[in-house]
Amino acid sequence: MTVKYAIVADDELANREFMVRLMQMAGFEVHGAESGAQALAFAESVEKLTLALVDHQLPDARGVEIIPKLRAMHPESLLIMATMHDHRELIDEAFSIGTDIFLVKPHGFMELFRRVQEAAGNYESLRRIIMDQYGPRPYRGAATKRVTS
Repeated sequence: MTVKYAIVADDELANREFMVRLMQMAGFEVHGAESGAQALAFAESVEKLTLALVDHQLPDARGVEIIPKLRAMHPESLLIMATMHDHRELIDEAFSIGTDIFLVKPHGFMELFRRVQEAAGNYESLRRIIMDQYGPRPYRGAATKRVTS
């Protein structure tokens, strides 16, 4: 059986420990990281990273800085940016840099757990999804600004 490696990068201990436990229950070998540097170091140490949940605001970096680095190291990984801020500009930026799931904390934690378990290793259906207090929904692209004349 192939080991499924995951990273949970969140500087808030309660969130990190909760997600680590959920991902362990979903069958992952999970590494908790409290900084972007720790997350990247772990990502470099494994041959294949299956999933990474990265908090938007880490002590040493923003999630939108870490996600592209993880994507470059592990192109097939399921990359999740987690935040309490669900601003449209941040959602658009997250998807533009390679995020697969935009997760609004804490509402999306259990939904992510359920979806990952249901996917049973086939995570393609989980790409370009927003998970928030309204439940999961597809990301439909950056909002276009209406031009008025």
